Amino acid sequence: MNLNLADSFGINLNEKWEAEYKRIGHVYARWGALLVIFLFPLSTIPELSIEKTDINIWYAFRYGPSVVVGLVFLLHQKFKFSHELLFEVIALCLFTSAAYMVDCNDWMTYMISMVTVFITSAVLVILRPFYFVINFFAVFLIQVLVHTYFCEASVLDYFLMKGVNILIVVGIAAFSMAAFRYYIMKNNFMHRVALQEAHFELQERNQSLIKAQKELRFKSDQISEQNEELKMQKEEILSQRDAMQSQKEYIEKQNRDIIGSIRYAQRIQSAMLPTDAYVKGMLPNSFILFLPRDIVSGDFYWAAEINGKKIIAAIDCTGHGVPGAFMSLVGDTNMNQVVLQEGITDPAEILNKLHEGVCNYLKQSETENQDGMDAAIAVIDEKNKTIQFAGAKNPLVYIDDKQEINVVKGDKISIGGKRKIQNDESFTTHEIPFNSAYTYYMYSDGYQDQFGGPNDKKYLVGRLKKLLREVSVKEMNDQKFLLNKEFDEWKYGYSQTDDVLLIGFKL
Repeated sequence: MNLNLADSFGINLNEKWEAEYKRIGHVYARWGALLVIFLFPLSTIPELSIEKTDINIWYAFRYGPSVVVGLVFLLHQKFKFSHELLFEVIALCLFTSAAYMVDCNDWMTYMISMVTVFITSAVLVILRPFYFVINFFAVFLIQVLVHTYFCEASVLDYFLMKGVNILIVVGIAAFSMAAFRYYIMKNNFMHRVALQEAHFELQERNQSLIKAQKELRFKSDQISEQNEELKMQKEEILSQRDAMQSQKEYIEKQNRDIIGSIRYAQRIQSAMLPTDAYVKGMLPNSFILFLPRDIVSGDFYWAAEINGKKIIAAIDCTGHGVPGAFMSLVGDTNMNQVVLQEGITDPAEILNKLHEGVCNYLKQSETENQDGMDAAIAVIDEKNKTIQFAGAKNPLVYIDDKQEINVVKGDKISIGGKRKIQNDESFTTHEIPFNSAYTYYMYSDGYQDQFGGPNDKKYLVGRLKKLLREVSVKEMNDQKFLLNKEFDEWKYGYSQTDDVLLIGFKL
């Protein structure tokens, strides 16, 4: 039977059995050798007083086996050769000596007793079946040789002896018993070792499982702790989310309130500005492109008719949004004061007075406030066919009947700030040709400063002048549409940079 559990337990049972077989065989062979060496000579003591035919032969057959076994035993101890060979020597020496001691008349009785001893020893001593057969025939051969020599009988006489055939049959049966015992012991040993190894393997696996279970329990505890931490973090996040939601709602409410206030301010600012009907009534052939960056604007336009003169202004206040809108209120209030109440119609004088009014209104001589505004003012006297212009940094552009661009620059000073008005710091009035074929434009810097286009650059004043020349041949409403369209396309994808104000008119 070949049990190989190397794949299951990492062992080879045949190798284990070989080692165990050698161990047991060495034990049996050693004890057998010691018995022959020490006990067999003792059995000769009763024979010492008996007269021997040949004393030398007697010593050789009675003490020689013990000497031979002793020498072979010493060699076996040193060289560790097969125990089967040692057992062969023991059996040969033992049965050779016994065969010599038998009387020829008692040979059959001896044979029966010797074979019985041999069978018994063969069954007790673990030998492979092959060595058992060798022992059996070797011993049998010794009996034949000794019997024929000392009993003057032939080999044929020996086999014709009564009971020999029976002994052969018994020997075969003994062989079967010995072989069966060998295989039974081998199988029992291999099963026992396999069970032991399986037991050890199961113990190791059980220990591994216990260790893995402990690790899993430890990891489970860690996961539980992490879950608790995550739960606490989740609760904290939810709490923060609720707080942020409350803040968001509060900010949104504040924003709605602020936007509502600014939209209301827009209504006030819109009410401050001249209506489209009023401007159209004063200058029928005109347009105003007004695009606040935010809800309210720092740019504003102003128009009035007094003493037969039509006055229109494009004013750009510092900043935009709410701060710019406040400044626009300051500018509108001062324009009403200077023109409508004081009756001043000279554009340069209007700007000078506007500068004084802004400085006084904002107490700029007493505070650090430096806010102000840029402006372009045109005064049209249709009776005398004159146009007067004055500018604070901002120009007036007109396109003549030859489609040439003409620029009347404003003075390089602003309205407001800590600037003392002296002779060289006052504004200048310019006389502009009065011609119904001309188109006149005034604007703030919001249009040309707008970023956009394919390279995210400013529109620039040169491009704006070129555009004004291109649209100047169109009707006023069409000009406004085209200017607005160009501006939207230029800033497409970008936020508006500043408030935009552009006024165009024809006489």
